[in-house]
Amino acid sequence: WAIEVIFYEQKTFWSFGKYMVRSKNGIESYVNFLAIAYSGVQLLPFKQKKYAHLKTESSQVKKQLVGMAIQQEVFFYTFVLSIENRIKSLAILKAYEQWVEEKHNF
Repeated sequence: WAIEVIFYEQKTFWSFGKYMVRSKNGIESYVNFLAIAYSGVQLLPFKQKKYAHLKTESSQVKKQLVGMAIQQEVFFYTFVLSIENRIKSLAILKAYEQWVEEKHNF
């Protein structure tokens, strides 16, 4: 059955085999989240040309490559954000220094 393959792949290749929840809401949330994530990764190659080469790849290869792409995006975003914060901080410091100079020149 296809549904068994999905759960097998989720437990084995997606590392959810040891994930445990105890409440009904927790179980439902877990199953829904897992189904959405799994479906998204499976459908991605058919929706975005950038990932079309993954159409024939196995589930674990798709998961690994998409996971790496997400990590790169998160790293890049964090890196750019830290640079922007430094630039903003430097601009504020420079403006403050100019204000202090102007105040002392009067």
